[in-house]
Amino acid sequence: MPVKLIACDLDGTLLGADHITVSQRTVKALSDAHEKGIKIAVATGRTLSVIYNVMEQIPFLDYVIYSNGAAVCDLNTAKTVYKNFLPAETAADIFSFLSRYPAYFEFYQNGKQHAQKGREKFFTGMDLPQEFLEAYAASTVFHDDIMQFADKGVEKINLFYFGTEYYDEIKDYLFSHKGIDCTSPVSGDIEMTAKGVDKSNALAGLCATLGIDSAEVMAFGDADNDIGMLEFAGYGTAMANAADICKEKAKFVTLSNEEDGVAVFVERYALGKKPKLLVSACLLGENCKYNGGNNKNDKVIALKERFDMVAVCPECFGGLKIPRVPSEIINGRAVSKNGEDLTAEFTKGARRTLYIAEECGAKYAVLKERSPSCGKGVIYDGSFSGSLTGGNGITADLLIKSGLIIFGESEIDKLLDETGV
Repeated sequence: MPVKLIACDLDGTLLGADHITVSQRTVKALSDAHEKGIKIAVATGRTLSVIYNVMEQIPFLDYVIYSNGAAVCDLNTAKTVYKNFLPAETAADIFSFLSRYPAYFEFYQNGKQHAQKGREKFFTGMDLPQEFLEAYAASTVFHDDIMQFADKGVEKINLFYFGTEYYDEIKDYLFSHKGIDCTSPVSGDIEMTAKGVDKSNALAGLCATLGIDSAEVMAFGDADNDIGMLEFAGYGTAMANAADICKEKAKFVTLSNEEDGVAVFVERYALGKKPKLLVSACLLGENCKYNGGNNKNDKVIALKERFDMVAVCPECFGGLKIPRVPSEIINGRAVSKNGEDLTAEFTKGARRTLYIAEECGAKYAVLKERSPSCGKGVIYDGSFSGSLTGGNGITADLLIKSGLIIFGESEIDKLLDETGV
């Protein structure tokens, strides 16, 4: 089914390691999707006040599912279209309980985070970039008495406790509390919401409002608070850097947040774009082999379903005829079996192949193994006896030095893991 809504978690998913930046490729992919009429949402444990930098980078964003699904904001109308807050007595009970411990906790209300004044000293041990921490602290409102806010619509309560003395005691109480749901995206961070609050429920509510079926939803996440959302969405996709349980529950796994995993998946499944792949023509069945035959490989040909393949034959590009005398690499030079030095022709073909790769934007290639042009890592040793030695063919060597990632025909599974398509 066509994709009508894309929902992305933020930290560890849409954002880079700095917890701030959305890559240019990801912005472009989401923008192209939005231009096709696909709605774009973020689904985060954060509240609204700490995602404005994301809104600035993605100005076409339609919806924000925030506080782990406690509320949904329609950015086009600036209205809350869904909410499920903590009951006042439950919020008060949690405030009272956590106040007994040397721990920093905060609560989200009206799109902002709030905390008890004096607890700043416990805000330590977080393995996050300093720039992010400073911005986060600056956006927090501190109060002399937080109990007065318990009945004013608490979206979520966050505990940051990275000590060991009371951790099990605190965790056991919170996770057994009948009035709240808890998640722990990372060790030491416990997030508390009203019963039934989940990104998936908020996403389902949004879909019901928009008339979108779950099969038409693409969702991305990396932590346990994303699992329900990934199970709900027809294109539920975990990042390569996600927790194992998250990957087990997801229908798909893409590349990591540092490898533009969201963009790669959106380009392929929402936009229908196939990444370019350079392929040795002989592997596709073209009769360009030295003896006039080919090295047709059905597994390579099947990649047409996932990639836009660009066939190359460096030896033909270099002006060598079909058929031709076989060549091997001897002391770094391409020499035919009858002793002719063909290094100039092999180099010309290699440069032509690199030009094509750069023109079409290919970052990956599947090349014929052991070939004096295309072999990677292992090639024939120059004795024309079928013996092998370590090394690269002339084209493969140039492509590798130019930044392309090369695979042999026996490494298709590695290619698919590397590219995430």
